[in-house]
Amino acid sequence: MLRKKHDSEMEENDHFNELRSPQVGRKNTPLTAPGTLDSTLEEGPNGSVKPLSLVGLWDDEVIATARIPREKVVIQRHICRGGGGEVYFGLFNQQQVAIKMLLPEMRKSVKHVNAFLAEVKFMATLDHPRIVQFVGVAWDSLTDLCVVSEFMEGGDLRALLTSYEDENQAKGFDRTKVTIALHLAHALTYLHSLDTPVLHRDLKSKNVLLTSDLEAKLTDFGISREQADKTMTAGVGTSLWMAPEVMLGERYNDKADMFSFGVVLSELDLHVLPYSHAKEKGGSGRKIPDTVILQMVALGKLRVEFSSSSLESMVELGLSCVSLDPKERPTAAEALYRLHTILSQEF
Repeated sequence: MLRKKHDSEMEENDHFNELRSPQVGRKNTPLTAPGTLDSTLEEGPNGSVKPLSLVGLWDDEVIATARIPREKVVIQRHICRGGGGEVYFGLFNQQQVAIKMLLPEMRKSVKHVNAFLAEVKFMATLDHPRIVQFVGVAWDSLTDLCVVSEFMEGGDLRALLTSYEDENQAKGFDRTKVTIALHLAHALTYLHSLDTPVLHRDLKSKNVLLTSDLEAKLTDFGISREQADKTMTAGVGTSLWMAPEVMLGERYNDKADMFSFGVVLSELDLHVLPYSHAKEKGGSGRKIPDTVILQMVALGKLRVEFSSSSLESMVELGLSCVSLDPKERPTAAEALYRLHTILSQEF
């Protein structure tokens, strides 16, 4: 059995406000402390140098509680590489799991280890059936530190949509696609409804994982942040999914996630990457660079498209999500309600 199990997911037609869940307490204590690993050093605020050690791991309540035996985590094969980490398929207590580790060149960097542990601490506080289940964190030394989560045998949404495009499958929205959108809205409603709302900040098709039955769950919380005062750092997320206010370095809130959600809706409809239609209309035969695309999006001169034969109610939802003015975008809970309505009335 895995370290913990999700509560049974509520019926799809339950009212969306029942998703609100009390926030698990989070600690902001440092994750490192002086120790004995002399080969990895960090410059302190006064120019002092301190070594990274395992002491901070053992002293951190969240990390210590989430720890599982490293010898029970068995790596079997490589799945993918990206974002500073590698993901493997493996077993924990004879159950299939995904195992994420830092890239070898990053494992001796206190900066990268701390960022990795911050993601682990954050994942340990989340518990929702539409978010990939966190199993635990394991290590014998800092160089083999790994985070273990449930294995999603259906792969990621981007790969599924690419296969749809390659096979010339019909564009538009069917019940399966709308249900995937509904599942994402469930996850966002949960994150945005916590006592201190949490922004995912990197919502895209690649970060949506699927079961073999194409049930969707949200993953990759490496740059998620609690929304304290609606003033967040710029330059985060994945550019083509970013909201205009994020691109421009302005203040933003949960509506930035909703913009990204609208971009994913366009992907579900058309199967291709965002703004592919604009890149193909370059005229000169050369692809328009992403920087130009982003400028056009930020200025309101370009937005994602939907197919002409697509379900009108889904197109309306998608376009409202990518409104230039964040105030005109629906909340996650509002989008969830609309998707429930679409599923009950259109299918």
